[in-house]
Amino acid sequence: MKLRPFLPLLIVAALSSTALLVRARGLSPTLPTLPPEGGLAYDVRDADTGALIPCKLTLVGVDGTPDPRFTRNDIGRQEGEGSVVAYDRVLSIAGVGVVHVPAGSYDVYVSRGPEWDLHVERKVHIADGKSAVVQARLKHVVDTTGWLSADFHVHASPSSDSHVPMHDRVYEFVADGVELITSTDHNVVSNYGPVIEELGVGRYLTSITGDELTTNGWGHFGAWPLPHDLERAGQGAVLVHGKGPKDFFGEVRGRAPEAIINVHHPRIDAEIGYFNIGGFDAHGDKASRRGFSFDFDAVEVLNGYQDAERRSVDRMIDDWFALLQHGHMVTATGNSDTHHLDHNIGGYPRNYVRVQDDRVAALRDPSEIPRAVKAHRVQFTTGPFVVLTVGGVGIGDVARAVGGAAKVEIEVRAAPWVSVSRVTLYVDGNEVKRWKVARGGGAPGAAEAVRFRESWDVKLKRDGWTVVRVDGDEPLAPVVGDRKRFDVRPLAVTNPVFLDVDGNGKFDAPVGHGGH
Repeated sequence: MKLRPFLPLLIVAALSSTALLVRARGLSPTLPTLPPEGGLAYDVRDADTGALIPCKLTLVGVDGTPDPRFTRNDIGRQEGEGSVVAYDRVLSIAGVGVVHVPAGSYDVYVSRGPEWDLHVERKVHIADGKSAVVQARLKHVVDTTGWLSADFHVHASPSSDSHVPMHDRVYEFVADGVELITSTDHNVVSNYGPVIEELGVGRYLTSITGDELTTNGWGHFGAWPLPHDLERAGQGAVLVHGKGPKDFFGEVRGRAPEAIINVHHPRIDAEIGYFNIGGFDAHGDKASRRGFSFDFDAVEVLNGYQDAERRSVDRMIDDWFALLQHGHMVTATGNSDTHHLDHNIGGYPRNYVRVQDDRVAALRDPSEIPRAVKAHRVQFTTGPFVVLTVGGVGIGDVARAVGGAAKVEIEVRAAPWVSVSRVTLYVDGNEVKRWKVARGGGAPGAAEAVRFRESWDVKLKRDGWTVVRVDGDEPLAPVVGDRKRFDVRPLAVTNPVFLDVDGNGKFDAPVGHGGH
């Protein structure tokens, strides 16, 4: 017991003796060395104009080379002026640059989101101390004229459960072709506007200031756009502690009358899924928990964490259909809910919102987006894009169905790397027709990206609505997902075209609130 105070001195003496012995024998301790690495120079341009374009490069190790790990956490590494690297991807806002890559052989996938085709460079060899070059010409193949792509559920470092810098988020969304993002950090109003301006990417991306109302017993709800003065309030921008849905929905309505209230992941679990927490019976149009409120504008039918869970998506689609049948005119959205940089990738799913001018820089009035969402002029997708019309009237609008007859016109567009396997038509929530789409096929006489084109006559006895769903069976990996932990397949769902049978110029729901 009396020797213990002297033990540290004995240890130091022993180490000193060892060090002297090493020096005496001329030996040196083994020190770590850097792994061999080279460079990957890239030049990515629009195939039609020759202009440099933002892009994403995904590297997959081949011939015994492991997939690269540029970072091992959710904070990217800046490489030069125009690129950030994270995990196995290069996120570029410039379209040209050079990045450090571990020596080895890689397949390099060059992409720009689901509207563009894909370039794959096979077996690119990176030698120690040398650079390889990838040049790609990407073609914009999916015509989305009149629609703006948007992700309404995005987290970054202002959220307590995300470490991704807002700077890196902007790189991610610009590289993957998303044109509008909404900040929905937990009980924080944050603003991407200054970051977008600082990086000079306003021609590619714009943003909406919002908040995810994160309650301790009712679920999570996106609220946007919120006034910029709330941003300065920071934490607790919309007070939710100790309140129920009627109260915090009411506060949003009072402080931002134009704002969207979007129920996030309503069925994800029993802790943060509003429909589960509230005991919502969609077909009975009632909830078992007192205080449940229907005062929301939209429901997140597809959440990025559930991309691979088709059963959960089917349940949410059924809930949404029942809401419409009972006259709750809520809009279906699909959002990434991205918190990280290595899974549930930002923009998968994304929404397409119908706007007057789809140029990003032309969006001068931010209230145009919530107005379009409330008017159901939205579809969501992880890949395919749908054109749905009835009598020349599009998604979200009311079409005349004289005598109860209507002709539904459907066109599905998708880039070659996005599979389209099935197209399903619903009327009043019931499946009326399902088409199988041949692999790699396209509509006769149509542009290459048009994978399906059909029409279908429907007959109704009263006002109704029609929705189209598109499924693809082949994973989007490695561009999105990795086929291992996180598998993402193509899925697109439109909001309704409403059918006016009685001729009064509007849609009258088949069943009233709480009816059967």
